[in-house]
Parts: sequence; C-alpha cells; structure tokens
Amino acid sequence: MTSIFSTFLALVTGTFAGYSFARFRFKGGNQLFIGMMLARSIPGISVSLPLFVIFARTGLLDRISGLILIYTAMTIPFTTWLMQGFFKDIPSTLDEAAQIDGCSRWQAFLRIDLPLALPGLAASGIFAFLTSWNEFQIASVITRTPLSKTFPVGLYDFTQEFTIDWRGMCAMSVIMLVPAIVFVLLTQKQLIKGLTFGAIK
Repeated sequence: MTSIFSTFLALVTGTFAGYSFARFRFKGGNQLFIGMMLARSIPGISVSLPLFVIFARTGLLDRISGLILIYTAMTIPFTTWLMQGFFKDIPSTLDEAAQIDGCSRWQAFLRIDLPLALPGLAASGIFAFLTSWNEFQIASVITRTPLSKTFPVGLYDFTQEFTIDWRGMCAMSVIMLVPAIVFVLLTQKQLIKGLTFGAIK
C-alpha cells in the first residue's frame, strides 16, 4: 500500500511539474529545476536521523503515512525530470492547434499531451514503484512495528545475532518479487514505447 500510494502521488505531482517546466517560462524556473535534481543526489541514509527527529515530534514515526510522504518526496525529482523530457518532445504546436479548435489549456493537456506522454508515465511509474518497494535505509529507521514495516525491513528481521532463518527469508523474498514483476508486466508495453520514444524522427 505504501508503494502504491507514493507512486500515485509522485506521478501526479511529477507529471504536472514536468509539464510546467516544459511548457512555461517563469522566473527562477531553471534554478528550481536544478535544485530538485540536486536533491535527488542526497543519500537517503544522510537524512534518516533528521527525519527520525522530525517524525518523532510530529507523530508520524512508525506510521504508513510517514513512509508515503518520504517516498513521494524521494521519487518526485526523477519523475519530474523524466516527464519534463517527454513533454518537451511533444510539439507545442499541438497545444496551440487544440486551443484554436476551442480547447482550453487544461483540455489540451488532458486530450493531447497526457495521452502522448503515457510511455513516460509508465516508465516513471515503474521507477517510483520499485524505488519505494525496495527502499530499506529510511524504512529501517522510521518503522518499529510489523504494522508499518516494509518488505525489505521485514526481510532483515529474519536475521538474528547468531542465526539466520533461511527458509523464511527465501519465502519472503519470493513474495516480495511477485508484486514488482506483476507491476512491470502490466506496464511493459508502455515502457517499451517510452524507451524508444524519439528514437526515430
């Protein structure tokens, strides 16, 4: 549930942000975009302690909502960057033609730009989902009880000081792989289009 909600929020936010950066020019836009990309380069383990302190004070510690908030913030920069590239490859003349035909900016986005950017949306969705699904460092610090622990943290719980439950670890590893494989298979067609988008002009 954590990965699904964070992926959805990252896709919505990243799509609108990517469209804004691709279609509009505003003061400080380049600096804001570069700042978002630089934020992506910060290692998760370096912010785990500040996040622990902040979440402990705000009541988000050991809560699924806290993890969703973190994972959404982690994946928005890459999603924005990827969607901005896809929207840039879509000619702005299509928007202008749609507006001449009576569409508003919002209708042109929904009927023209968004359908053409679906391959990028699929690629961004796979990245966001797998990032939040496999993340361990922050989740191991933020979560405490089985109700909020993610699969990677639960997988680590099979290791004890002197023993390792290999049977349980292997079984949970298989269970952990299934949703990721299913998600990739469902979006495979759009992903292939996204990888080859713009290769032939």
